[in-house]
Amino acid sequence: MKKIVLLLLAITIAGYAQCLSAPINTRVGLKVGFNPGTYDPDDGLDELKGTGMHFGLGMGTDFLNLISLDMGAQFRTTKYSRAEPLGRRTYSYNNLYFPIFLSLKAGMLPMISPYIGIGLGINVQFDGKQKWEPNGIAIETQIEGSNTNAFLILGIGAEIKLIKLRISPEFTANINSQADDPDTPDRNEKITDYHLSVGLYYAP
Repeated sequence: MKKIVLLLLAITIAGYAQCLSAPINTRVGLKVGFNPGTYDPDDGLDELKGTGMHFGLGMGTDFLNLISLDMGAQFRTTKYSRAEPLGRRTYSYNNLYFPIFLSLKAGMLPMISPYIGIGLGINVQFDGKQKWEPNGIAIETQIEGSNTNAFLILGIGAEIKLIKLRISPEFTANINSQADDPDTPDRNEKITDYHLSVGLYYAP
């Protein structure tokens, strides 16, 4: 993960260095969507699956109509569930998510500009709930404490241009291949959340 962070920083710095004197376009707005995901705790049982949602603020900057840098802050819920031998187990979390996304965009096209990119997401999990359902009886337990993880973001999307309005449908895969869990250091845990979202931006 450290190599990925360094690579993203190098690409971002290089992009800014080459584009400071180039035409710059900005936008700011809202992004909303849902996020089906999987959590594999590597414990010999099936992976957990579920769907959450996300919404928040976003802003972006385009250089030369080719390189785009987007960042935001989102409230995000995640939910993972599976059937186990003695009942069903579900984990639900509330998170703050801070994605940074660097993309190549065909911004010279007049109406619709497709793009593809890579990014880094910082997820701050600040509370959660575990539900255990043996024999149809629901037992809920609060999960206290905060946890922070970094996600690799891979994505595609398109920007639809309507005068001062920008509409951006987007699909991203958010991957953490070694989720932090001090109680199980020998497990290679993996979380993958797929964000399907739409951004509505004002472009001055």
